[in-house]
Amino acid sequence: MALRYSGGTGALFDKESELHICKVDYQLMETEATKYTQKRWWGEFKCTKQLEKSGTFRIELEDGRKGDCVIWSDSESTQKNATFYSYHFNGRGKLGNNRRAEF
Repeated sequence: MALRYSGGTGALFDKESELHICKVDYQLMETEATKYTQKRWWGEFKCTKQLEKSGTFRIELEDGRKGDCVIWSDSESTQKNATFYSYHFNGRGKLGNNRRAEF
């Protein structure tokens, strides 16, 4: 199974309302689908905004791909007055191709 790494600048959106939440700097890991497994994608990102809740969001990557993901934070990244907040995400479903975003 091959593992592919990529990173860049993207955007985070509320899944329900499609409202832009913040700009993110992400690191993404992906596996390709095989005869026996589906494609998987996950990673982490940093942003300047502290998210009020964990849950399902939509992330848009630098190359224009979008996908729904579940986000959570570790306890160290939620300190008040931090410059950047760190979050982890697991992809849900396909990471689809769409038009390129402008950040």
